[in-house]
Amino acid sequence: MIRGLLVCLIMGCAAMARAQDCYYYWVHQCIEVVDASQRQLQQYVLISPAVNYLQAEGQQCSDAVSERQQPIATELLARFNQAASKISACQTPVTELPARVYDKPHQATWHYNRSRKASPQKTVVPLADLPVL
Repeated sequence: MIRGLLVCLIMGCAAMARAQDCYYYWVHQCIEVVDASQRQLQQYVLISPAVNYLQAEGQQCSDAVSERQQPIATELLARFNQAASKISACQTPVTELPARVYDKPHQATWHYNRSRKASPQKTVVPLADLPVL
């Protein structure tokens, strides 16, 4: 019985020490009021070209992504602001760009694909060559 408990304890510690798989992307949206009386809006979505992968060594995914995003935050904001400056609905500069972070690939993919889905009221602008963490 003690041997069984030791095996369970060792397996549990090994699972906790393992690196966590994280998936993230960046997205920002701007809304333009086309006709307020008709409640017509036009949405512009600026988004990463793909879901990115990151291994969080002993950290929560959100903490690992936030920490690693700090050194490239200025470059990220510049890229998003450059794209946003070409869209009339994006009048306010992007000053903060938190990543959308997930620990399950299917969740990240589902949310990403939903954000990328264009419609007559939604224009999607994928941004190429963004830095990765």
